[in-house]
Amino acid sequence: MDRIKILDQSLWHQVPREVIAEAEHAAKEAPVWIARQGNGHIVAMDGPGDPEVATGDVMFIAEVAPSRG
Repeated sequence: MDRIKILDQSLWHQVPREVIAEAEHAAKEAPVWIARQGNGHIVAMDGPGDPEVATGDVMFIAEVAPSRG
């Protein structure tokens, strides 16, 4: 959890553990975001660079920082 920055506390409790594990594994050299897509699916994904300026039907829930080694 020390690598995870929660952006939307109200959606965080809906994130499946498998998605969190996938995001932590994928965040090797660059951040990975956990987001809810417009269709309701919660996924780990490469982000737009800054979730604060993202547009569209994606709601960013958390940012996972790259591993330190």
